[in-house]
Amino acid sequence: MKTFAVMLLLVFVSFNACKSTDKKIKGPKGEYIVASIKKDTVAGKEIQLIFDEEKGQVSGKAVCNSYSATYVVSGNNIKFSPAVSTKMMCPEGTSIEYNFFQALLNAKTFSLKSNKLSLLDAEEQPILIAK
Repeated sequence: MKTFAVMLLLVFVSFNACKSTDKKIKGPKGEYIVASIKKDTVAGKEIQLIFDEEKGQVSGKAVCNSYSATYVVSGNNIKFSPAVSTKMMCPEGTSIEYNFFQALLNAKTFSLKSNKLSLLDAEEQPILIAK
């Protein structure tokens, strides 16, 4: 009986030791406002990133146009599809919107720290910061 109890204890300890302690990295969720694209601030432009984790979709309003794109997260890697957007005339924000959409396409990884989202390019350089 003692041997059985010891064996049972060893089996229990072995199974618990094999459990992964790594927490699954989840992607961004909820709403963020873009603070900078590359090194250019976009204060006052209210560019939104609204992540729907269940649908794998990001949407919002860029400077003038509404947009939507899909995204996939694997670990800390992230990949966005090309955005579909409205085509409103936007003389004051054309280059900012272009840079925003390019940042999404060029994003390879992300980091989330203290509710600050950073999208990073292939060289691990920040290309978009949102809070």
